[in-house]
Order: sequence, then C-alpha cells, then structure tokens
Amino acid sequence: VPPGWSYEHDVELGRFLYDHRERQLQCRDCAKEHLSSVEVSSQVEDCGAAHLTDNLTYTFWESNGPPGQHWVRLNMKKSSIVKNLWLMLDGQASSYVPRRVAVYGGTPDRLQHLRTVLIKENSFQDVCILRDMKTHLPVLEIRILECREQGYNVRLRGIKIRSFWEWDLMLNADVFQPAQLVRYPLLEGVDADVLYRRAVLIQRFVQLLDSVLQYVMPLSEDSIGTFKAL
Repeated sequence: VPPGWSYEHDVELGRFLYDHRERQLQCRDCAKEHLSSVEVSSQVEDCGAAHLTDNLTYTFWESNGPPGQHWVRLNMKKSSIVKNLWLMLDGQASSYVPRRVAVYGGTPDRLQHLRTVLIKENSFQDVCILRDMKTHLPVLEIRILECREQGYNVRLRGIKIRSFWEWDLMLNADVFQPAQLVRYPLLEGVDADVLYRRAVLIQRFVQLLDSVLQYVMPLSEDSIGTFKAL
C-alpha cells in the first residue's frame, strides 16, 4: 500500500478508472476491431451483410425472406466484451424499419435470450439494443421479430459496437497527469507511477472477485436470510 494511502483513495481511484474508460469508449466504433464476421438470414443483391459495417450512410442491408425469420449474427473476436450495441435504422420506407427485436448471445450451439426491445414508432435514429455486458459472448444474434406496418422485409443502414478487451485497462502512467486529476483531489500530488500500479492492482482484484462471486452470493431462491447474515 502506498504511504499515506487510505480506503477513500481507492474509492476515488476507482471512480477515476470508471470515468476514464467511459470517456475512451464514447468516441469509438469497435466493429472492425472486435468483430470477426457478420452473417445474415438472407439478403437482396447489392444490399448484403458487408453494408452493415461499411460506415456509409447511403448503403444498407436488406433481407429477402419470410417475415419473422430475419436475423443478423455477429461473431465476436475472442476476449471482446460489448459495452453497447446499436442498430442504425433506415427511415426511407417505414415498413422496412424493425419494430421489435430480440438479442441472443452465447456460444453458437447455446444462445440465450438477453433482451427484447420495442423500438419507438417515431424513432429513425440509432437505437441501442444491448448494453453493459460483463463477459465475452462469442456470438450475438439480433432477431427481427416484427417490422412496422406489418412489413415483410427489413433494412438496416448498419450496426455500431462499443466494446473493449477483457484485459484492457485503457491505461498507462501518462493518463495520470495533473490536468486529468483536477476532479479527483485525493489523487492530486500522488506520483503517476504509484497511481498506475494501484490501478492495475484494483483491476486484478475486480477480475478475481468477478470469477468467484457466483460461488459467494447465494441464489435468490436459496436465500439464507439477509446479506449481513451471510
């Protein structure tokens, strides 16, 4: 423990780490970095799966199959963790816009339901359909359950992903410069190398805690009383 260090210092450093990662992720689209491939249920000629990640506003993917059976499958690179997943809607024809979608994740042979999203009728913007995953999911599958106006097929301008690597702190000692610490008074004046080493230690602790927490916390249906009793 660094000289003069207290629990309050750790709390403030933890807040700094969270805020720093949020700032780093805000301006990143990680599709090309963390996505290994994209599959789709069907496609119209010249409106294929490649348009989902080309970052062009005038292209789109369009399905070509029976309603209720349209999907986009994202194969993620090993150790990537999704922070946010957006659908980029194409509002030129309302009947092609998804109304209700479900997101599944896991291994290819064992996908589990993560979330179902009802998209607002007046929305033609990017829609976040998944957020704050805690573990790596090899496959994410977006199932288009329903389109607006009982539409037959679906169009998407693209998908956008914000994600990070399991081991990635997004940190180095240079992050802890005085200008970055003005909102964290307990950290001001502490050597940058000391803060970096402490940050790495906190991250290692969090990873260890996450790995054993499922064995420490009782399941709700097997509750033994209050947390204090545990």
